[in-house]
Amino acid sequence: MGDANQASGMASMLKDYFDDLESGLRKKLEQKVTARRTFIHEIARIGQRMFDPDWKVAWTTVFVPFEILSAMGVSGMFVEFIGAMLAGAGISRPFFERAEHEGYSTDGCSYHRTILGAALQGLLPEPDLLVAASFPCNGGVKAIRRIGELAKRDVFILNAPYDGSEKAVDYLASQYERLIAHVTRVTGRELDRDKLAEAIRCNNEGRQYLLEAFELCKRVPSPASSDDWKNFIIDVLISGTKEGVAVAKAYRDELQARVDAGIAGLAGERHRILWIQNRIQFKNDLIDVLAADYKANVVIDELNYIYWEPLDERDPLRSLARRHVTHPLVGPAERRLQYLARMAKEFKVDGVINPSHWGCRQSAGMRGLFKNAFQDLNIPLLHLDVDCVDERNYARGQVLTRLEAFMELLGSRLGTGST
Repeated sequence: MGDANQASGMASMLKDYFDDLESGLRKKLEQKVTARRTFIHEIARIGQRMFDPDWKVAWTTVFVPFEILSAMGVSGMFVEFIGAMLAGAGISRPFFERAEHEGYSTDGCSYHRTILGAALQGLLPEPDLLVAASFPCNGGVKAIRRIGELAKRDVFILNAPYDGSEKAVDYLASQYERLIAHVTRVTGRELDRDKLAEAIRCNNEGRQYLLEAFELCKRVPSPASSDDWKNFIIDVLISGTKEGVAVAKAYRDELQARVDAGIAGLAGERHRILWIQNRIQFKNDLIDVLAADYKANVVIDELNYIYWEPLDERDPLRSLARRHVTHPLVGPAERRLQYLARMAKEFKVDGVINPSHWGCRQSAGMRGLFKNAFQDLNIPLLHLDVDCVDERNYARGQVLTRLEAFMELLGSRLGTGST
């Protein structure tokens, strides 16, 4: 993928990034342990696995069975995470420009454009495996397939059935069996059934801690701040591991301690916000403005919600498949809207923000449906016309003007004004 010398240098840059992130977080944890630091430290360690010869590396889309991969000694790394990381580090621009130079439209999702530009530039280490799932979007599948062409690797594609029936579960479980055979054929590594059973147990234990943590967040005021759960969707990378359990427990314990001490995540919390889908990944002050100027707290992110039932270690593949096909982003839009309505009620939100990510069917494409659903609940919704990864499309003044009007509306509904 790119000139050999350039590729080596670019991959070294990525390795240095994760090494620096891991060592920096480790030092901070030595000074003070927090749930957020514990979480990001484990994610940095996942990033380091890309350069660890003891692990095989799979580039994936966001929702694949990472528990299966881990039980086979394969470290999964979903490309949207790398795209977000490049944006957060402020180094994504040259990768966008490279992708655009190669003909990739700016109307496409920037999570995928930045990773394609990075692949073309030689930033990514050579993957051992490429695995893509057909949800939440086919843009991710296409990005993985293009990376496969560049790396001269086959791509294994999981086709998620549209409905959540038992027949659909059986079908997807059979695909997981094929995935296991594919991983063995490509890497020589076989599935350790005991490790998979342990992954299922860890998933259930971590799930329970997270349920308890989010139950605490339903309190008014919430013990969590807007930043505590930022991008927690990345937790799927450590799902089903002891590290994942430790992170979930750290969040539960920290939030319980705040509740016991009467400490709010945002002092003077006035407004409670539900955030749809992804946060804005590049550096911006939107969350700070919400907190400082309006005392508005993001108390739940859509993709952090625990929607699945406990998994069955006696039937792990079907349990994982059932979790997959019952995801709110699989199937009819009505299912997702029902989950959003449930979140809004459970977390007692008075406003909803949809970043309406440019080129995304799940956020921009559902604008009208979101509007109708929250109108029925009498909860105001703000659509922000932004690109969550490409900061070149971010007009701060325009965004803050729309935010101000939205917060004035929320304030008037509470009879408190906007400040």
